[in-house]
Amino acid sequence: MTTQDSLRLADVDPLVLTARARAGQFAGAVFIDLAAPLVATIGGILALVTGAPALGIALLVIAAILVAVTAWQFARGGRALGGLAIGLRTVSARTGAAAGRSFLPALLRGQLETFDLRRGRDPFAPALAPVTFPRAQTPAPRPRAGARGGAPLVRLDSGERLSLESALILGRTPLAPADAPAEVFQWPDLSRSLSKSHARLEWDGARLWITDLGSTNGTFVRTAGNRHPLIAHQRTPLPLPAEIDLGDRSLSVTEAR
Repeated sequence: MTTQDSLRLADVDPLVLTARARAGQFAGAVFIDLAAPLVATIGGILALVTGAPALGIALLVIAAILVAVTAWQFARGGRALGGLAIGLRTVSARTGAAAGRSFLPALLRGQLETFDLRRGRDPFAPALAPVTFPRAQTPAPRPRAGARGGAPLVRLDSGERLSLESALILGRTPLAPADAPAEVFQWPDLSRSLSKSHARLEWDGARLWITDLGSTNGTFVRTAGNRHPLIAHQRTPLPLPAEIDLGDRSLSVTEAR
């Protein structure tokens, strides 16, 4: 059984690591989506006023069709032409999914949120990643400080630098389970905001992964000035460089130099 199997749906934040769209981006997407229907509507009204009823009705019908198609695209996929052009998606603020048939009621009630897919995770992307660990081979040594190479460097707020050449567990008195080998680092913490085994960091050669190990005070990822709490035992990918808070302590993970 993986960690994903043991989580309830209610335990998962569907918007973890997403980034809300800026006002200018949202306005640009709305302009693109409404430009064609608006032009068709204005043309239809002018045609009716100037004595061309057939053309006016045709243009108004086209405008209505364009609006209907745009609404259908939002309901099904969370974006229309404007969202595709700018890289936005509009979803339910509660579930992270497209609103579906409830799109118009949800829009009127303010229950939708628009997210920037270029700065954060796509809400349609999986929020969970199964935690799978290699089988134990030999007891893991303590991490080497400041090692150079391809593995990222972990910089603690207390000044230590650790090489992430293998999985690393951080905490006050961390332990690595026999079926999930990892190096451990005992991080002195007089405030006791760290748990004994607080979080696990892993580098698979291409991507950084972090797992909160059921800590008391939580694990947070800082992006674009916001702190995103991680779900306990949820293995989450992070881009480099990464800024992370474990309780009241902080660390960064950067590419090796």
